[in-house]
Amino acid sequence: MMGLVMPWHGQLVVVLLLAACAGCMVHDANIAPESPRVSVPFDYRWRFQFGPSPDGAPGPGSTDFKDISGQGCTNIEHNPHRVTPTDCMLACAYNQDCHVWLQDSKIRVCYHGGVDSKCSPSITPTLPAGGQRSSVPPLRTSYENAKQSLNDNSWDLIDVPHDFVVAGNFKNMSDTHHSYLPRNVSWYRKSFHLPIDWKGSHITVYFEGVFHVAQIWVNGQYVQMHTCGYTGFTVRLDNVTGILYGNDSTNVIAVRVDATFGSGHWYEGGGIYRRTHLIRTNPIHFTHDGVFISPEVNVTTKTIDVSVELESFSTGSPKVLVSCTISDPAGAMSNITAKMAVTMEAGHPQTVRIAIPASNIQLWSIKKPYLYEASVVIEGADGSILDTHTVSVGFRQTHWSGASGFSMNGNAFKFRGFSHHNSFTGVGTAIPDRIHLFRAQASRAVGGSFWRMSHNPYLPALYDFLDVLGIISWDENRDYGMEYVGAMHDMVKRDRGHPSIVVWSYCNEVECTQYNKQTGLSFRAAAKALDPNRAVGANGGTDGLDVQGISHGSNASFINFHKSNPDMPLVLSECCSCQTQRMNRIETTTCMHDQNSPGLLPYVAGSLGVWTLFDYYGESHEWPSVTSSFGNFDLAGFPKPHVYWYVLNWMVMIDSLDKGRPPLPVPDVTRILDLPNLIYHSVAVLSSGAEVELSVNGKVLGRQPTHGSGEPVLFNLGGECVFAVNVSGVYCTGLKRVTEVNVTTPTECKAICCQDNDCSVWQFSVWKGTPFCSTGNVDPTTECVKPNKIRVGGARSGHPKSGIHDLKAVSYDSHGHMTSSHTLHGAKDAAAIVLSLDVPSQSTGTGSALALDGHDAALVRASVVDESGALATYSTANITFRVLSGPARLIGVGNGDDNCHQNAKSDHVPAYGGLARGIFQVTTDCVSENRDYVLQIDAEHDGQTKVYPPGNCTEVTAIRVQGSSPGLQSGSLIIPVSSSANDLPLNTAIKSVFPENYTYLRDFDG
Repeated sequence: MMGLVMPWHGQLVVVLLLAACAGCMVHDANIAPESPRVSVPFDYRWRFQFGPSPDGAPGPGSTDFKDISGQGCTNIEHNPHRVTPTDCMLACAYNQDCHVWLQDSKIRVCYHGGVDSKCSPSITPTLPAGGQRSSVPPLRTSYENAKQSLNDNSWDLIDVPHDFVVAGNFKNMSDTHHSYLPRNVSWYRKSFHLPIDWKGSHITVYFEGVFHVAQIWVNGQYVQMHTCGYTGFTVRLDNVTGILYGNDSTNVIAVRVDATFGSGHWYEGGGIYRRTHLIRTNPIHFTHDGVFISPEVNVTTKTIDVSVELESFSTGSPKVLVSCTISDPAGAMSNITAKMAVTMEAGHPQTVRIAIPASNIQLWSIKKPYLYEASVVIEGADGSILDTHTVSVGFRQTHWSGASGFSMNGNAFKFRGFSHHNSFTGVGTAIPDRIHLFRAQASRAVGGSFWRMSHNPYLPALYDFLDVLGIISWDENRDYGMEYVGAMHDMVKRDRGHPSIVVWSYCNEVECTQYNKQTGLSFRAAAKALDPNRAVGANGGTDGLDVQGISHGSNASFINFHKSNPDMPLVLSECCSCQTQRMNRIETTTCMHDQNSPGLLPYVAGSLGVWTLFDYYGESHEWPSVTSSFGNFDLAGFPKPHVYWYVLNWMVMIDSLDKGRPPLPVPDVTRILDLPNLIYHSVAVLSSGAEVELSVNGKVLGRQPTHGSGEPVLFNLGGECVFAVNVSGVYCTGLKRVTEVNVTTPTECKAICCQDNDCSVWQFSVWKGTPFCSTGNVDPTTECVKPNKIRVGGARSGHPKSGIHDLKAVSYDSHGHMTSSHTLHGAKDAAAIVLSLDVPSQSTGTGSALALDGHDAALVRASVVDESGALATYSTANITFRVLSGPARLIGVGNGDDNCHQNAKSDHVPAYGGLARGIFQVTTDCVSENRDYVLQIDAEHDGQTKVYPPGNCTEVTAIRVQGSSPGLQSGSLIIPVSSSANDLPLNTAIKSVFPENYTYLRDFDG
């Protein structure tokens, strides 16, 4: 039934990409021209209403639980990480099998119970808050907003992706985890036509992601619900009673989105925050995500394993021929096609497995992310093409070992990478693709070749970027528990074709430990059934693992685990929650060095999840802070000083031949870690040179050796370190205990604070024979008030050293030749605003122009400068962004300040560290594939984005934007645009695999 044949004579194989093939471009969509499959952008002209009115409260229609707070219950089980009582209660309310919920906000634990759960005051209390219902009412499916006849003309007309939560105003409330932004229920509606010649076709809408609970109606009929906000789903249209065809007949799809709860202890957003697609296929077609070309070369059979799932909604039992062709754009390997005959049965999906010889293939790797194309075809008995699907594929061989860690293609290397959360300033979770490319290139620029999807699957486009750029990844499921095995299945089925993914992760930290053995085994079975050759792991302890991840573990914890489990591969899957900001600069290099160290143990695969590369909304811990401070880049994408520690240690000090190092040039690093007007006693400098020299106000202070340590060199400015305020006999809140060195006396503790420009208060005590030294930057008048007899300490008075206006550091090689330098100018009066383009830009590896595809977005930097052009670091000028001309709109603002409460959708924002960010999105689509169908299908023709038919793009004019502030000279900027698919973000990534001109970090001023 299967044999190798020449490529089918009528098949067009679309050239996708090869890293070594500089001229290769990606086809606009994965649809071969002769295929009846059509995928149409379904993102434009949605109607949106914020809030549930007039349709009731959050939840499934009834949340009538009797209060059982303080009672104990039997027969209850953990439910994933519901961090507030509302989260726990609503998760129960949507579950038709749940009768009891219990929650404790302090420890972020939630329990659910079924009809057999018994609760009573006589039972020892389980958790402080809870509710119980005697019966479960049916899910509410009748809403005014879902009716086909509803007049929604007064609703906002928007495009998706769209995060409605980030558009809210920050509010000081008890929920500290979700960025102090109110969560809500909201509605979306879209009116559309279906072409008359689509009758008899299989038609679906594919939602890449809706957060959190999505209920769907078509023409007023309730269709389905999807409860995982991180996985995609399809809605079938052709089988809906009363579906209409033709330009004179209008259909309406309505989506109710309940984002009032989630399972994350971070900001999760809300809405249709990923792309949507209208897909038409033949009744006999490949199922959604049904094409799987395994990236793992079968080392036993030397074959490529192909699995394709197809289904029929046609009558009878037709015979079809399924073929798969592997093609090489560079021509180094001849096209290979395998075919198999299949007899279809209506309503019964068929899985076809094909093995293709893997001789002479180039393997995918971090150094050379070599990609092929696979084209699969369903051919009818009469030779007609029923369906075609093409995918990018890469092949590699991976191996995990308890003794030596990880290897790929026979080459062992250490992981060096970052954890991430899915939000960005101004746009929340609705991040445009080119900003994801910016983030991926930033990871590579600091030596990160591993991307951890924490703690959920991300949008499909990101995985394509990782495949192209050679970044390996850890794909992580969100909710863990027996009722969520289906979400694990959906994640693996969607993402399994990506060569960049080397681990499927079940869960994160404490939620991993809350379930019995059967849970881990069930998740393992779900993953292995779809992808038997890839490792499964977890960032925590559970069953059924191939790889054990340990979060924030010490060296001792790894050593002890390895002694007890010598055959289990180990990885440092999360570490280094080191907090700092661009202005409130806290010394974090010791934290980064120490917490990464377990990854260097010989049997540990490495450190893949430094927390985090970028700041994110939420997890700020305490008002007025509304975002995290863990990132090495802030929320607006501006680098913090200590990111250069990773550049030095993960790029400069790692051999360029190391198989785990990104294939980028070795940079020269010189970076001053302190600001001129925030210096008490010393200045810290990172340098890749043999020696580094510091000048203060033009006068050379001295030159010191770096010893190749990768750590900061400290220059003492002299003078006495004065702590004039006595804070003995009181307890100062907000200080952090010094653990990096052994401190035994008050004098030693004071000296540590003295050397740290970010330390204004120190305290020393001895408790039960153990000395404690705590330091930090707090206000002693408000934070040092609680009596505590055993503490002694001091606080600085007045301001840092005055008169320091300029700092300059110069690095020299071992021959005394200058290699690089860094200059900082002290704050002066603001005079003007200067705009610069960070994305798209060759300096960030993100291209040179925006593609006019209706979605592409630019990152514009506004710098406040003095009369000489130097950055006015301490300016907080209120900067207004606007479009002067061209096809664009402002979609968000930000500045990276974790205490900034400016609305993300405003047109203005105060500068932080002299900088602000404006995000501009194109409002023209003359690039997207099949956009001619958009003109037929969208029932409304106004809106934010203008769609042009093929060959008729009349707005290929550059975008001109402005930044202004009262009393300052305004700045303007031209953003180049392109009507060519060659400039789409993925094609830009292809051209930027080896970005010789990445200079963003080297040239950054801030």
